[in-house]
Amino acid sequence: MFTWQDYEQSLSALRKSGARVFVVGHALSGRPIYGVFKGSFEGGQILLQAAIHAREGATTPVVLKMMENYSGGVGVWCLPMVDPDGVELCRLGLESVSDEENRRFLLDVNGGSEDFSLWKANLNAVDLNVNFPAKWGTGTQNVTYPAPGNYIGSYPLSEPESRALHDFSLKIQPSITLSYHAKGELIYKGFEGVDPYPRLAEEIGAATGYGVYESAGSAGGYKDWFVTTSYLPGLTIEVGESGLSYERLFEQTESIYARNAQVLDICARFVQDIFNG
Repeated sequence: MFTWQDYEQSLSALRKSGARVFVVGHALSGRPIYGVFKGSFEGGQILLQAAIHAREGATTPVVLKMMENYSGGVGVWCLPMVDPDGVELCRLGLESVSDEENRRFLLDVNGGSEDFSLWKANLNAVDLNVNFPAKWGTGTQNVTYPAPGNYIGSYPLSEPESRALHDFSLKIQPSITLSYHAKGELIYKGFEGVDPYPRLAEEIGAATGYGVYESAGSAGGYKDWFVTTSYLPGLTIEVGESGLSYERLFEQTESIYARNAQVLDICARFVQDIFNG
């Protein structure tokens, strides 16, 4: 399992290798939402984010390895763990939560079970990836009450974590966004008929071996918001075999990375050709 200490050690190693490491915001508990930058500030930029869902913490070491090995000139901004509270709740259970009232709330939402290994949400029991202003609340699996997953929140961007990602995206104005999720080995592109530059998804699909699909039935996701407000390519990349547990995915970091090793270079070439040409 990838611990918080492992995470901070990885960030320290990236910093020592020349990457910029910074904080874009804080989760509900006060845990930092870290960012990493490599490349040039000039021209089009790429934003890579992972672990917006608590149980998908195995995406964090994958994107960290992608950043470690990236040496291109195009700027890449990475938020390796958007939901740090949720990831820690998944890993450690209620001992990761310091506030007694919050612990009671989470236990109640989780049906009295202390097993949070399948939890998707933050400490408010809001699913961050249905909390964005993109046909918010209209997804087929959305719920309107606190839940381990799929709760849309009381209003769009109600959560500090979703606001941090939203506001940071507006600040850097990326040309491409990549959202790493688990699991299924597939790529989702477009939203509500808006599918800018579909060739990018096809190229990444060919490089990774992942199937490419148009999003259907979902709403309120980060990718959905980015695509429909920027008319630029945003992709959701689901890594890891669907038959493996979320815990087992941590053992697959090297093999998952191997299939995604070319993704940032493909995106960088795309930015150079389309936006910096």
